[in-house]
This record gives sequence, C-alpha cells and structure tokens, in this order.
Amino acid sequence: MQIKKIKRPWVPEQHSRKYEPFYRTSTWLNLRKSFMLGTTTLPDGKVIPNTICIHCYKEGKTTPANTIDHIHRIKDGGAATDMNNLQALCMKCHNRKSGEEGNQVKMKTNFKKT
Repeated sequence: MQIKKIKRPWVPEQHSRKYEPFYRTSTWLNLRKSFMLGTTTLPDGKVIPNTICIHCYKEGKTTPANTIDHIHRIKDGGAATDMNNLQALCMKCHNRKSGEEGNQVKMKTNFKKT
C-alpha cells in the first residue's frame, strides 16, 4: 500500500539544493587539499595556518577550519581556482557567511522587481 503525498498549499515546497558540479572535480579536490596545507597572511602581517577558521581567529578564538570557502562567490564572478579567493572557515562561520550572501542576493532581486 502506497501513501499519497498530501498537498498543503500553505506550506512551501522544499527543493533540494543542487551542488555546483565544480566541487566534485579533481581540480577542486586537489586545490582544496593544497590550500589546507598552506598558510594565510593577514593584513597586519600575522601568518596563520589554513587549518584555523579565519573569522574566528579575528574574534580571538582558535576554531579548527573544516570548510574552504570562496571569498567572492563563483556565481558572482569570483575566480574558482584562484588561491587568493579562498579562505578557511569553520562550519558555523561558513553557514553564516553563505546565509548573508543569500539574503543579499534575495534583497537585490526583490528590489529589481519593484
């Protein structure tokens, strides 16, 4: 016996997010690995390893980084394979940054519609 999915017009449908195909390529995986082994020089001259979240470090915390993030999104014209466009972030900081970027994009598109 199969259960039918109930349509509720007041509940928005959930759409699964599609991964950018670039993140599955060997180019990205090798670039990510080599970036994690390197270091980042901050504007004040301090050098920190890319295994520490750069946003947390600026707040005085040392949180392990588990995500490599593009500073300027690929969708917005950021270079996909440029090491200078990458930063190491923890999951919390990455989610916060991605959410803020998504909200900015929404605000721009809503502003253009009106």
